[in-house]
Amino acid sequence: MRVVYFFQVQIYFLLIICSACESTETDKTKTDKIIPESQTKISTKYSKDFLLGKFDYRTHSDFVLVSEKWSDKEIYLQKDTYIAFEKMANAAAKDGIPLVILSGTRNFLEQKVIWDRKWNNLKTTTKDEIGITLKILSSSSMPSTSRHHWGTDFDVNSVEDSYFLSAMGKKVYSWLSSNAHNYGFCQVYDDKKETKRTGYEVEKWHWSYMPISTLMLDAYINQIQYKDINGFQGDELASNSSVKIIENFILGISKSCRK
Repeated sequence: MRVVYFFQVQIYFLLIICSACESTETDKTKTDKIIPESQTKISTKYSKDFLLGKFDYRTHSDFVLVSEKWSDKEIYLQKDTYIAFEKMANAAAKDGIPLVILSGTRNFLEQKVIWDRKWNNLKTTTKDEIGITLKILSSSSMPSTSRHHWGTDFDVNSVEDSYFLSAMGKKVYSWLSSNAHNYGFCQVYDDKKETKRTGYEVEKWHWSYMPISTLMLDAYINQIQYKDINGFQGDELASNSSVKIIENFILGISKSCRK
């Protein structure tokens, strides 16, 4: 009887242990399958029109007006981007570094005005539409492809290289390079000569809030096709082998800004 009882006890404890292991494994499996809330939000909330900039950010519930403390223009950003910017700007101010937002969210129509104006001006001097496209892309994005559509990116202090070569400009850029990542920001267009990336020229003034923009870039790549990029002068050239706006420009960001 004692032998039987001994084996019964052993079996009982083995069942308890196995049950615990199974429960742990099940919990682990459940945990592994959980999709981050932010990622779910991006995939369900942001439509093609949003990603392409075809919406009114002034009335969108996720966007807020930037305070006059940080800009003398009417500029909107996504709320989380703006909250992070304020934290960064206040910290920079304590170090004697002024940060002023010059440009924030631009929707499709606003980008189209910029693009079509440059296109029409260049068209008066040349018929080379590929050349015109690449010329404009040296300083401006195609409508439907700009990161400024998303409310996660902004330009600070100056959009001129000469400013960032000045004494104050060097201090601003040095501070941002050392500290911006602590607040979630990254310079997406770094020096192509050093990093060998494709796309836009270096922009020391352009900073992106990566916790959101990284997910939005993923959503863009998953949802947007070349046929969706249209409605402006020369739109058919977006997929041209000399341009490849998605592969060369939208994906042409700093490796340090990739997840």
